[in-house]
Amino acid sequence: MSQTAANPVRERPGKSLGLAVALAFLFGPLGLAYASLTGALVMLVVSVVVLVPVLLGLFINAVIFLPVWIVCVIWAAFAAHERAASAPPEDAGPAGDSAPGRG
Repeated sequence: MSQTAANPVRERPGKSLGLAVALAFLFGPLGLAYASLTGALVMLVVSVVVLVPVLLGLFINAVIFLPVWIVCVIWAAFAAHERAASAPPEDAGPAGDSAPGRG
């Protein structure tokens, strides 16, 4: 039995850059979860910290909320780009499939 069959390696799938940016633009930290779960959790906490004073009537922080949303979009773009760059090519098959003599 080969080691690959006994211990399969799970590779993370690539993420679509366009979809990641669109989801983060539309849904902020929740959309960021498509590209980066850690980023989504961090930005969700930051959003709540910024949004609570706004909801309580202290509108000083309302100006800060737009940059938080923009950071979510940028973070999603970087995370999706990194994930897509580290993903294997889609047409690459298992290493043993291209043995000489097979047609």
